Amino acid sequence: MLLVLVLVLGAATAGIGWYFSGVATEVSHEDEYPLTVLDTAPGSVTLPKDKATTLPGTWALAWKGGRAMLGPVVSTTPDAVVRKVTTVSQGTLAKGTKVYLDHWVYGGDPRASLGLDFQNVAYPSKLGPMPAWLVPGKSYNSTWVIGVHGRNADKLETMRAIPAVHRLGLPMLSIAYRNDVGAPASPDGRNHLGATEWNEVASAIAYARGRGATGVVLYGWSMGGAMAMTALRRAADPAFIRGVALDSPVMDWSATLDKQGAERDLPGIVTGAAKLILQRRVGIDLDDFDQRRYAPHLRTPTLLFTTNDDATVDNGPSVTFAKTAPPGMVTHIATPGDHTDAWNVDPPAYERALTGFLAKVR
Repeated sequence: MLLVLVLVLGAATAGIGWYFSGVATEVSHEDEYPLTVLDTAPGSVTLPKDKATTLPGTWALAWKGGRAMLGPVVSTTPDAVVRKVTTVSQGTLAKGTKVYLDHWVYGGDPRASLGLDFQNVAYPSKLGPMPAWLVPGKSYNSTWVIGVHGRNADKLETMRAIPAVHRLGLPMLSIAYRNDVGAPASPDGRNHLGATEWNEVASAIAYARGRGATGVVLYGWSMGGAMAMTALRRAADPAFIRGVALDSPVMDWSATLDKQGAERDLPGIVTGAAKLILQRRVGIDLDDFDQRRYAPHLRTPTLLFTTNDDATVDNGPSVTFAKTAPPGMVTHIATPGDHTDAWNVDPPAYERALTGFLAKVR
């Protein structure tokens, strides 16, 4: 009987581990609409009150077929928050509409959203042509910024940084990579947590160099940060990478998976099994994506943004990375907000830090 129980528990652990590993590597581009508009009035909207809907700063509200820019909080009750609506760029905002708070803010390409000229380009990669936005600077013969969005995200995630980069006169290449909408899929159709996707960053660097770039700054959000760091570590010419900017980066996948498992109330043994299964399932070594081991050897100036209430990524490895890198090599800025919300909670402060960093490393 004991042997049967052990076998049953083992099978259950493996089954749950297999499922969790699948969640971690799933490719999904479906939008979710967790909030319901409680009421509307001219120039305002009433939303359920939670930590996100009451945050100061710049946010958008998105729904199927619609988008609005939100202004500051007008008033709150125990259950609701009233915010200004500065513009409704698409659709009609009405009571009962299912919406989500969009920290990417912008919903179109750089011309439609920012009024900036850009080119839809394709850069060569091991899997075929990959789409990207190229926003020109004063000259292509300069340092380029390469924007790398996070897991299951989109080039839109990089949009918040484009105006600051453009004001400095630097070209910005915002890339798509394998499994993105409109991009070639990975052979197994799964997300590899950056273990293979970093190759697209390397390909984008080569593309920029071929178009005249004299150097690049890698700018990664979330998993894009892990990809940027891996591309830096494996670069044939690391000096060509003048700097790295990281926004809520995954600096250790193992710690982040532990965090996500705990938030799902998974026992540690199940999360551990899931990590083992994941490594075998997609052929990666999670230890290789603990960037803390690389910190003492860092020779590339790095700007690091973390948010205090990040519910997605474990910030501990980022803090350790900043502390153990050579003195002055990492500028670490911690802000309020959830995952990749550092710009939203205070756009002027974020952009001052970003432009100051880029001006030094360009």
